[in-house]
Amino acid sequence: MRSVVALLAMLVGVPVMSATAQADRPTSKTVAASPPRHVSVTVYRNPQRERGQAPNLRYLGGFAVVTETRTIRLPAGEAVVTFAGVAGGIIPASAIVTGLPGGTVEKNRDARLLSPAALIDGSLGRHVTLTRTSRATGAVRSEDAVIVAGPAGGVVVRTAQGVEALGCSGLPERPVYAKIPAGLSAQPVLSVTTRTPRATTATVTVSYLASEFDWAASYVATIAADGGTLDLFAWMTLANGNAESFANADVQVVAGRLERREIRTYRDAVARLRLECYPLGTTTSDLETVGAPERDEIVVTGSLMGAPVMMRAAPAPPAPPPPPPPEDLGDLKLYRVPEPVTIAANQMKQVALLSRNRVPFERRYRSRVQPGQTLAATPLQIELRMQNETRAGLGLPLPAGSTALYVERDGARGLIGLGRAADTPTGQRFTLAAGTSPGVLVRQVGDRTGHAVVTLSNANPFPVAAEIGIGGAGQKAFEAPTAALRRVDGVQTWTATVPANGTATLGYGY
Repeated sequence: MRSVVALLAMLVGVPVMSATAQADRPTSKTVAASPPRHVSVTVYRNPQRERGQAPNLRYLGGFAVVTETRTIRLPAGEAVVTFAGVAGGIIPASAIVTGLPGGTVEKNRDARLLSPAALIDGSLGRHVTLTRTSRATGAVRSEDAVIVAGPAGGVVVRTAQGVEALGCSGLPERPVYAKIPAGLSAQPVLSVTTRTPRATTATVTVSYLASEFDWAASYVATIAADGGTLDLFAWMTLANGNAESFANADVQVVAGRLERREIRTYRDAVARLRLECYPLGTTTSDLETVGAPERDEIVVTGSLMGAPVMMRAAPAPPAPPPPPPPEDLGDLKLYRVPEPVTIAANQMKQVALLSRNRVPFERRYRSRVQPGQTLAATPLQIELRMQNETRAGLGLPLPAGSTALYVERDGARGLIGLGRAADTPTGQRFTLAAGTSPGVLVRQVGDRTGHAVVTLSNANPFPVAAEIGIGGAGQKAFEAPTAALRRVDGVQTWTATVPANGTATLGYGY
């Protein structure tokens, strides 16, 4: 028989290794790296999530770069180094391990995670102890059983009494395993193969991309009693959808959009165990087969307005440590959390992002009309504008996020506006939605030729600055004999100061 195998090998050109050579081939030892001594997590937000929308733990379309420092005692020769506890959403192809004296020969994403279903799957054909409790007497009895099918579609066991589906006897029952089946792990595991000239202890760094992360900014502003300045506070919401926590990590977040391409990421199959009975046929009829591990996808590369709602004013949050200024990451912006943060598994948490007091703002009333449109009297939206400059109390890149605007009155805090803010670089205008004004109205009388008369009315005892956009961005210029139009964000805009208890009128046409 051996000569036949050798002959076939010669015919197909496969080299044959002798029994002596096979015995002399070195075997790899498996060594476990220590738990992380230091962790750094850089979170990239989900670009598909709408600006100002909170992250959703059920679907976190962002990702993170995780960097861990670990210690390994390496034997001489070839060894397989295992890194337990990496993020379940790791992208194995992205992993980089530095600090190994012999470098990396091979790397793998190992094992399936422990779960009732995985235990059944890993124990097919093996003996287990089946423990049953009598509902009538409470007596517990154990018997030997062999798992013959499962876990998909139910679990079938063979005992001395015959073949049956687990969970169909009407008695509390559970299998007890003598050991954990090979290939199962309590934590996700990354392994690398290395060859070390001599035994040594090495400190290595492993970095990888992982899915199921996201972050968002949330701004909370309170108008001061002077009516012309506000206090601005921002939260950074961090979201981790993985089953692994990252304790006392150095955390950074990145704002902006980067070039993205599709990458397939391996996710552990942690299926729930479902027991089913078989009222028809036999317990082995129509059993489902176990499919391949499920794969997720990650893509990798670069206003609600209403009347004020009054509530008792909560005490101001403690001032956060002064955050370092944002850093340039190409054309993106990187924000560092000044203190170590624990990003817990399957949780969201908030940390302070910035705090600025007495930021001056300008109040503007805004609306938009269409050429030739006839519009009944409509309230204008109120917008608070700030210049993102140091001399104006800001002066740092502000990431996109949700906004909430409050005003304090007689010890109570009233909500007057919810909105969304875009990424705002330094030197640009930062705005907050402040609801609508029933006292400042716009109406328009137009015709089919595109000619119209716009009228602004102000019922307040003070003048207001108003802006009325006409048409859409890039739309052709209009003739306005009574006032000049200028483009604001590409839109032809009429800017007017409406006197107290007065009106302002604009006639325009093609």
